[in-house]
Amino acid sequence: MTKPMSAMMAAVMVTLLLAGCASPGQQSADALAQQAEAQIALSKLRDKEARAEYNDQAVYLGLIARMQQEGLYFASLAHIDAFQQRFGTQPGLQLMRAAALRETGQDDAALTAYRALLGTDRAAAAHHGIGLVLGRQGDFIRAAASLRQAATLDPVNPQVANDLGYALMRGGALQDARIPVMQALQLDGSNPRIVSNAAVWLWASGKRAEANAMMQRAAMPETTRAAVRKEGERVARAALAHGRPTATKPLALLAPANANANANAIAIAIASGDAR
Repeated sequence: MTKPMSAMMAAVMVTLLLAGCASPGQQSADALAQQAEAQIALSKLRDKEARAEYNDQAVYLGLIARMQQEGLYFASLAHIDAFQQRFGTQPGLQLMRAAALRETGQDDAALTAYRALLGTDRAAAAHHGIGLVLGRQGDFIRAAASLRQAATLDPVNPQVANDLGYALMRGGALQDARIPVMQALQLDGSNPRIVSNAAVWLWASGKRAEANAMMQRAAMPETTRAAVRKEGERVARAALAHGRPTATKPLALLAPANANANANAIAIAIASGDAR
């Protein structure tokens, strides 16, 4: 809040306090009218302060990003349009538009928006987003190809590695999924979704004792463990159907010590996505 606005706000608050502290006998019609006017002025000041946020490009972009973090993708699309009309476009805004289109079920438009970013400095996020859309459509082979490109451009992004591992598992490439799944786990072992994905891989690979131990360390509720086991069985069937047998050799894998995050937020599919 600017100093002039702070001073105006303070003056309004003093008016409100003086009006509110008057005795019943003193609260004449004029005093009540003064209090009402002060309330209106206070409301206008607050509205003016809120509007000021939309006049700062960085602040406005931050507000749109926060909307998307909170799942308000339809609202974010409206604000993206408003931002573009006022300030023009930029790769960061285009990426948020693509994410909003993806999360509002407009797959074709989302793919077009992501592909327009492949020649920019947001190419890694664009490949990630394309992979998320294709994975949600059930095209895990093409999804994995896009996610591999994202991982090549952004090799230390745990979300990209995790989504690549999941797409490979769903496409039947269980052993190919081992490296990205474990990379994601070691890069961000406190993320419930990543821990869940690793447990799915272990279960599908026949390492059920290790999978159970990992879920125990992560303090997953039984409903989540059941979902992980079910997903692991589906991944194992996909591997067998594609002629890629599940693993038989033991793997000494321990989840990081900080992998005890609340697993209630786990989303086993790549549907939530972070390509923003």
